Amino acid sequence: SGINAEYRRALIKLKQDFNLSPAQEEWIVGIAVAAAAVGAGLGGFTSDKFGRKPTIIVSSIFFTLGSVLLFSAKTFTMLIVGRVVLGLGVGLASMVVPPYIAESSPAAYRGKLVTAFGATVTWGQFIASLVDGAFSTVHEGWRWMLGIATVPSVIMGLGMLLLPESARFLVQKGKIKEAEATLQKISGYDDISAELREISETLNKETEYSSNGFLHMVREISRNVAVKRAMAIGCALQAFQQLGGINTVMYYSTTMIKMAGISNDSLAIWLSCIPSFINASFALVSMAIIEKVSRRKLLLSTLLGTIFGLALLGGAYLSISKTTAAVNSINSTCPGSETITNCGSCLDHSGCVFCSTDRSAEGRCILPTATDNCTDPALVYRAEDVCYSPYSWTIIAAMVFYIAMFATGIGTLAWTINSEIYPMWVRGYALSLSTMTNWMFNLLIAFTFLDLTRLLTKYGAFWLYTGITVIGWIVFYFKLPETRGVPLERVEQLFS
Repeated sequence: SGINAEYRRALIKLKQDFNLSPAQEEWIVGIAVAAAAVGAGLGGFTSDKFGRKPTIIVSSIFFTLGSVLLFSAKTFTMLIVGRVVLGLGVGLASMVVPPYIAESSPAAYRGKLVTAFGATVTWGQFIASLVDGAFSTVHEGWRWMLGIATVPSVIMGLGMLLLPESARFLVQKGKIKEAEATLQKISGYDDISAELREISETLNKETEYSSNGFLHMVREISRNVAVKRAMAIGCALQAFQQLGGINTVMYYSTTMIKMAGISNDSLAIWLSCIPSFINASFALVSMAIIEKVSRRKLLLSTLLGTIFGLALLGGAYLSISKTTAAVNSINSTCPGSETITNCGSCLDHSGCVFCSTDRSAEGRCILPTATDNCTDPALVYRAEDVCYSPYSWTIIAAMVFYIAMFATGIGTLAWTINSEIYPMWVRGYALSLSTMTNWMFNLLIAFTFLDLTRLLTKYGAFWLYTGITVIGWIVFYFKLPETRGVPLERVEQLFS
């Protein structure tokens, strides 16, 4: 699904056709994330009420419908509606797919298979970036960039028709024979009586709590210290995954590439495939080692690397801010020109652009008007979004390192560990809450990043993310237990 990264690349072309304002751009991004949070909340109810399998099929219908709406969009309103429908599908799938995989997997392979969920999402992002590059020179190519998502969504929906329902859900609904057949197929053993009995005992406890309604379930959770600790850790994993700024980096990867001096939009889109490829490749690394090493040690070690990568990004932005082309303040018309010293500080002022005879030469900082819009033929270089710097390559290097550490660790482990740490009787509620947490903090980052860069500068924003991630590392060091190889029916003991 690479849905948000795909939109950010399409946005380069899309905003020209729709003449989108910056506020409208952020609304189109943010509304999908908000809808995903709602979908994640609904996913807990629908997966417990109707089943994991039907909920995944419904999510694929939302994917398909949303992609069709975006492909055929003629107005800003249609874009918004398409993004809402698509976001609901993303939220449903992100909530229900990890537990479906976890509940359908033997304990020895569960971590690797749940990690495969995160890995395939990152490969979806990479494939989406290739598609975007292929259509970047096509007239209204953004329609194909967004609409082609119907293909994998239809495949997912049809594929789910061939797969069994979760054995644990079947036992919950009294379909014991179907559950036995599913467990035998998964385990490869004819005698699955011990596992079936363990599932039944856990589900009896769940039924005891849930049959009296949601408020009764909340009261039971409030009385159960182990479950409260597990839910706190699960939500913290999802929150710190987003607070590390990963989606800011992925959303703005094309812009970062352009900062290195790539002025051609199509080439920048193609080059932005590189961070998507790094993300996908290191998610496979995580998948390969997940059952060979401690989940806890892998998370803590890669999180240290993530912290270092964020600090490097901040340092790279600081170096660039000091080394962009100088501004001739006497010949500039941007308000507040007395504080503007170079191209970087020029573009920090809303609406202002930098123009000069060369990307490294001293130039003007202006607020474009009908009579003054850098129309002098000698001013061949114009910067509206990003400035060139001889140190721009450091951003790309820091970005690659940061993504590699993130993808190997918390990028995939947040989903893996969340699928393992909740007892069955509270699984649906807990996973809904943790997945909603992920999407709400995703929304928070999406809506605050540009304001943060104006308030703290770009390097200040990334150093803020660095500090927040340090706090996350401390929390997980003291509170996160090891979950590798622990059967789902015994996870409650981890936090007792």
